[in-house]
Amino acid sequence: MSALAVRVSHRSCIGARSRNEDCVGVEQVRGHWCLVLSDGAGGHSDGALASRLVVDRVLAGFRSRPPIDAGDLSELLLDAHDAVVAAQRSRGATDLASAMHATVVVLVIDTTTSRALWGHLGDSRLYLWRDGRVVAMTRDDSVLQWMLDAGVVDPARMRDVVHRGLLLAALGSEGDVEPHISEPLELRESDVFLLCSDGWWSGFEEAKIEALLAQASTPEDWLESMAAATLLRAEPKQDNYSAICCWIGERIDARQTDDATIPVIFPQLRDGQTNPR
Repeated sequence: MSALAVRVSHRSCIGARSRNEDCVGVEQVRGHWCLVLSDGAGGHSDGALASRLVVDRVLAGFRSRPPIDAGDLSELLLDAHDAVVAAQRSRGATDLASAMHATVVVLVIDTTTSRALWGHLGDSRLYLWRDGRVVAMTRDDSVLQWMLDAGVVDPARMRDVVHRGLLLAALGSEGDVEPHISEPLELRESDVFLLCSDGWWSGFEEAKIEALLAQASTPEDWLESMAAATLLRAEPKQDNYSAICCWIGERIDARQTDDATIPVIFPQLRDGQTNPR
């Protein structure tokens, strides 16, 4: 029996902020992979706590039972939402509008069936490179995206939009949440996925992402070149910027993956630092 080979790399940088409220995590359980990225918000370090809670809860649920369909993945994200809400209550949050919350984007891969499934809430994104093109596979839950969809703002002037980062939905937000879950995707050899926070994707058009990917020989090279480009055009208040990339390779003997259970929650790092691989 064969399985697709998977290679994963990651990067998380603090930017010009006082703390990193992004969190990323990857776990492999035999032929299944789970990649999760979360961008938190909230005062007094609550944003960092919210994103870490989301990553912890998603990976714990994945370890218990890797999602096999949209319902499973939705339950995983709703469980993460409950964890953030519970933390709000334990910390005595009274103003839900300013309480901790977090975005999430999750990619789940089954290497034996060659299928991928993803879900998200907020403005952290998933991109897919296939057939020479990079395409955003998620749609932001944000004021800016709503304005773009409604045609009330020129895409060329979207950086001038006030409160463009305001979210319309996030884990931990007041009321019911409905995560966006994809249909299963049949994977192909050479597919490349990119999960990233808004601090990462906001500086790149799809064409620039494609160009940097075309010059990269490894996932690490690709993330390094994008991180370097972010530093070159960084604003004085540069947000945290984080990403996970996943390269799908050729099929291999599935027995090479059967004995692997690799949980990783990557530490939140400063610019120029990398995680040990």
